[in-house]
Amino acid sequence: MPQVVVFPRNTKDVQRIVAAANAVRKTIPTLSLTARSAGTDMSGGAINESVIVEFNKHMNNFEDGDDEFARAQPGMFYREFEKETLKHRAWMPSFPASRELCTIGGMVANNSGGELSLRYGKTEKFIRQLKVVLGDGKEYTVKPLTKKELDKKMAQKTYEGQLYNLPANRKAL
Repeated sequence: MPQVVVFPRNTKDVQRIVAAANAVRKTIPTLSLTARSAGTDMSGGAINESVIVEFNKHMNNFEDGDDEFARAQPGMFYREFEKETLKHRAWMPSFPASRELCTIGGMVANNSGGELSLRYGKTEKFIRQLKVVLGDGKEYTVKPLTKKELDKKMAQKTYEGQLYNLPANRKAL
């Protein structure tokens, strides 16, 4: 049972939630934030006993799209996303079994796959970039980088630069 459930309306709200959690981290060291939308993943990854950040209530819109790409908020149901992309004769065929109930954010977080994944690939294959709020409360764009871009990120003396320099990430290089 979570202690608190929050319903951000936009990215600025997410940034405020992260900032508030950081502000009380010394007083409440066990405080954690867990993103949640539809909660269809079977691993239980979208539950905890601290703070649930629920995206399905407000951050559930289709933002833009054409026959090459689409942009949606994390709380948008896949079934609604598919209706929008089909208007442009496009679709994301990762097709999880929960496609009538799951959300785009959950599909991305879990790299969802399904009946068409062997033919077309899982969700990760269809992601060009993500806008995310990291632990410092700032919004970042995450996407594949060239070696030059990666070196530049790793040279930063910022929170983002620290993440690129974590030992686990350096091993992956």
